Amino acid sequence: MALQVRPVSIRHPRRGFRSSRRGALVLAALVAGTSVSGCGISGPEAEGRLELTSGSTIDDVIGPLWEDGGERALADVVDVEFDELMVFPETTPAERVNEAAGTTLLNGKYYQSSTQLFLFRAGGAGVLAAMVSSDMFAHEVQNATFGPEARIVAPGGKQLITLEG
Repeated sequence: MALQVRPVSIRHPRRGFRSSRRGALVLAALVAGTSVSGCGISGPEAEGRLELTSGSTIDDVIGPLWEDGGERALADVVDVEFDELMVFPETTPAERVNEAAGTTLLNGKYYQSSTQLFLFRAGGAGVLAAMVSSDMFAHEVQNATFGPEARIVAPGGKQLITLEG
């Protein structure tokens, strides 16, 4: 079914209603904008920008693994394709993070969050920058790089988790 756009009428105090091309164009633009944003083409990603995001989907997987143990592939947890994962701890120089991301992700001198920054990259550019709880990870994952087969490995019993791959 094709969408039909009719001219929008603008009430003139003395002449009643009259058609307006401008009104029709505005309506068409609004409908088109709604259609595009409904397809998920909006926000920073549509403009090619990368922003820090909550790593809650990763944190949701980490909690049960920390307690019960087990493994989980990160590719099954995040909804982006990646060929490299870089892990940055608090106080990593912003210049280093921005260079790895391929864009200005941090504005200050350092990454100043108490979380670890999981920077997922594809083709040498950042595709996801997730801030993940650092309290449960072994220190050797900091400043490390992993491939697309990276997985969370946890012994259970609330012992420190590591990444492998």
